[in-house]
Amino acid sequence: MFLLTAILWVIAQAMHSIKSPTDVIIAWIVFSGFVFYGITSLFSTALPKVTVDDDAVLARDPLGRHRRFARSEVSHAAMRSILVPTRYGFIRADALFLVGKDGRSLLRLPADDYDTGALERLVETLGLTWPEEGRETSVRGINREIPGAFRFNVQIIAIAILSIVAVAMAVILLAFWFR
Repeated sequence: MFLLTAILWVIAQAMHSIKSPTDVIIAWIVFSGFVFYGITSLFSTALPKVTVDDDAVLARDPLGRHRRFARSEVSHAAMRSILVPTRYGFIRADALFLVGKDGRSLLRLPADDYDTGALERLVETLGLTWPEEGRETSVRGINREIPGAFRFNVQIIAIAILSIVAVAMAVILLAFWFR
């Protein structure tokens, strides 16, 4: 997507199709949309990698950040189901949570993206019992039950992004109107 965006920008510059400041604004919005789409596609396909050794659990998230905690710190596993927005609409997604002795979430894994056998082996390796099937709840409900499960509410982020896009579109419309 970055390469496609760069190529489109070079073509637009070579054809001299960007002549006014308004054209530059529109071009940057369109090209930024391509880049944003590419980045979200990249991150949505990346999965956390979990490694369990003798005394610790190491998880590497899609951004490459590492989280390490002791095996003895894990209290139990929990499975929950939420409705999450995607670019195809709302879908039901299951998540497996490793919960610490203090009741806080240590790790969240998207259960639908992993092989069930692999998740069962992870839970078994940690000496835990496989959780009952995930009951459906909201992000807010999961955060109340398992603090730290989600760092932000997806619905609030979606509303904020839509608000930003609406303001940007209004600014563009006003720029065309008062030209």
